[in-house]
Amino acid sequence: MTINNVSRAAEITGVLRDEILRGQYRSGERLPSERDLAARFLANRGAVREALKKLEQLGIAAIHPGGVRVVPIEDSTLEVLGHILDLEELPNAVLVDQLFTVIGALIAMSARTAIETADDSQLDAARDIVARIRAAKDAVSRQASWHELGDYFNQINKNLVLRLIGNGLKTQFMGRMEGIGVEVQLDDATTLKIVNELDAAIAARDAGGVASAAQQHFNLVREKFLEALQSLADTSTHKVGNNP
Repeated sequence: MTINNVSRAAEITGVLRDEILRGQYRSGERLPSERDLAARFLANRGAVREALKKLEQLGIAAIHPGGVRVVPIEDSTLEVLGHILDLEELPNAVLVDQLFTVIGALIAMSARTAIETADDSQLDAARDIVARIRAAKDAVSRQASWHELGDYFNQINKNLVLRLIGNGLKTQFMGRMEGIGVEVQLDDATTLKIVNELDAAIAARDAGGVASAAQQHFNLVREKFLEALQSLADTSTHKVGNNP
């Protein structure tokens, strides 16, 4: 396939993907024929065929001898998630809430498994990271240490499936959330209480307590992030409403 065809295929994929995700085609509905799509996009059928293959790889379309039909979003792949988040200027709050809920559960599971399998030196190393969380002077440093602790738990538990799923969600989600300018402000007293509970649980090799503390922290981040996202949405709406 020529460079031009690759570019055209990517363009066609993006347009059809967004139309499907926006509901312009119903689940089970047949997409236009290769000939019609080629005419619409002023492209050759090879570029159209490649675009349709990509839609099938995403899990939002199925290629059959009689044509290409739309597949329910619920049956698609994780890769679609990022594209759904990108459909609007600000991501859908319900979807963000669901993402935080799932990621939080994965983090708690990772923490529990790590403590159950860690040796004494690994527990000491985890507590060193917790000490850095406690000593952090600003939110950025504190959050970086939380990320370090989560990564360390993943290293200890060596659960490849859990790590790959977590990586996929973070790839689709975290970078996008940082890019929209949402600032999360956590209450210092509440954060310190969670950190102290976490440290005590690690020292006691209390896997359930460590999982609970990790979940508490993530729930707090989730709550504050959604509040900040709503505030940003209200500000955007206000600006639009005041435009002449």
